[in-house]
Amino acid sequence: MTAKADPAAWTCFFEQDPQLALGRRAAVEGVGTLLLMLAVAGSGLAAQRLGDAGPGSGLLAGAVATAAALVGLIVAFGKVSGGHFNPLITGLQWLAGERRLDCTLAYLAAQILGAGLGAGAAGIVFGSPTALPLAPEPGWRLWASEALATAGLMAVVFGCIRSKRAEVAPFAVGAWLTAAIVATPSASYANPAVTIAALWTSGPTALPAGTVAAYLTAQLTGALAAWLLIGFAYPADSVRQGSLPQATDARS
Repeated sequence: MTAKADPAAWTCFFEQDPQLALGRRAAVEGVGTLLLMLAVAGSGLAAQRLGDAGPGSGLLAGAVATAAALVGLIVAFGKVSGGHFNPLITGLQWLAGERRLDCTLAYLAAQILGAGLGAGAAGIVFGSPTALPLAPEPGWRLWASEALATAGLMAVVFGCIRSKRAEVAPFAVGAWLTAAIVATPSASYANPAVTIAALWTSGPTALPAGTVAAYLTAQLTGALAAWLLIGFAYPADSVRQGSLPQATDARS
């Protein structure tokens, strides 16, 4: 599965046992993404039911629910599949030569399918009919918001990987998502699987087709920008050697 990652050293966002059957690892990715999408869509529908509490309360509730669900899922399933639940993490690992193409494609398919099923499950448990969202098409500010939110998320994910802080990575990801959902006008979807599934979601998290297309391009742009940043901050040679660059004293 991995070309550069040592599963004994990486315990977050890489499988502990890359020899485990691909179907099993991909299935875990699918189930995890389903549960993540259930939290994303369900929190929006729950906030909609409690609309008299004010939109700010709904946004904060959605941020906490989404981030908390993701932290729990990464901790629970990270050793089996890596705990991605996001095609951008999988795709950037493939781009870095850390994941084979067959594994990448299996993960992407499972993540997108899982998110779609999660959106459907949220609609079932809340009894909300599928409805076309009425949100306006995004302008450049929303596009930039989604690109920046995604870049921040990928920087946190891969920064934790490269600095070998696997034990805190789930909590770092959750902390960033909580902040980004509240602090960005696009509400930081930052996940193509969740964004695509928002086409079939009702409630505040639903997105029209034009917004989905714009967000997907923004997310890809942000992910690539974060990848360049991480490559600059953590040169590949130092990562392969298992150590970070040592600061030099200008007086020596």
